[in-house]
Amino acid sequence: MAMQVLNKGFVRLVEHMGGDAAVIRNARRCWRSESKSEDADRQLLRHLIKKGHKTPFEAMVFTFDVKAPLFVARQWFRHRMASYNEESLRYCVAQREYYIPEQLEGDLLDAWKQHSEAAFDFYYELVNTYKLPREQARSVLPVGIYTNFFWTVNGSSLMNFLMLRTAKDAQYEIRAYADAILELVKEAAPISFGEFEREVLKRGG
Repeated sequence: MAMQVLNKGFVRLVEHMGGDAAVIRNARRCWRSESKSEDADRQLLRHLIKKGHKTPFEAMVFTFDVKAPLFVARQWFRHRMASYNEESLRYCVAQREYYIPEQLEGDLLDAWKQHSEAAFDFYYELVNTYKLPREQARSVLPVGIYTNFFWTVNGSSLMNFLMLRTAKDAQYEIRAYADAILELVKEAAPISFGEFEREVLKRGG
């Protein structure tokens, strides 16, 4: 399932390993206990989240396919406890796609588009006419161009990402991706991320 984000971006949960059951299994190893009921399991997950015991959540691993503006990706890549595989503009020709903020209109919107289009025109001229290496030609492109990458992250690191990037003081653009990711993982591990949303993000009932 893919969720559209911003004007040209998206995030898609490609696959995941584990889920609520994996977290519960790993957590109960600490006490040599077994699951007794769904309510008891929910209480356990809530306890782990409230106390900040994150290790059992590493039993979940998620891989996302992401298309985001370059400046968003560079903020994203600051989260080091994850694996990234990004499309390389050293080997690939850039696609003519760039971020346009929703609030732009009139002359400002026209100027934004003209600036971005001119950058792409020059880029393609450098690559196609002057045969400049792609790895050099890409330097004239703005940081608003879109990039594609796979992001593989465990549940604990993902919770840290969501805590920081759904915050009100996070930049709007990356916050939009974080909100979409939260909705996707709530389907894959509803108890873990439902309790996380309630206890840490202070959302929902």
